[in-house]
Amino acid sequence: MSPQEIQRAAHTVECFLNALRLEDGPDRTRIEESLVKWLTSDQAAKPHAVYTRSNIHCYDGDQLARSFSLPAVSEPLTIWCDRKKLSVIDNLAYVSSGKVVMLGTASLMLALPGSPEELEDPNRPGEAKQSNNNNNNNNNNNG
Repeated sequence: MSPQEIQRAAHTVECFLNALRLEDGPDRTRIEESLVKWLTSDQAAKPHAVYTRSNIHCYDGDQLARSFSLPAVSEPLTIWCDRKKLSVIDNLAYVSSGKVVMLGTASLMLALPGSPEELEDPNRPGEAKQSNNNNNNNNNNNG
């Protein structure tokens, strides 16, 4: 796995834990490190994590691999995460049948600047274009 993919996974996990309002500290750091390693390792073919009812469950496809208890977290939403994205999922469908029905991220408050797309390619053309526009504006103002 490339360093950019690991960086993107770390960003996604940080957004996931921020959505849970998990306090910064040694416990969060251990969980974050473990989740990034799980999601970026070759141990699982389809690694993902699901938060529900004060627990994070790590899956390889449909198989539960490990869990973390988060007694200090009381987020009512059920949230799914892989190494690239996260989504609120339908809790009733998940609890009753194990199905993941994605609802999107609109109800999540993600307290991080930037987006995974920015982490993916820091030299994307849009940034150069913006820089050129700033130079053009400066030239127009000085001329």
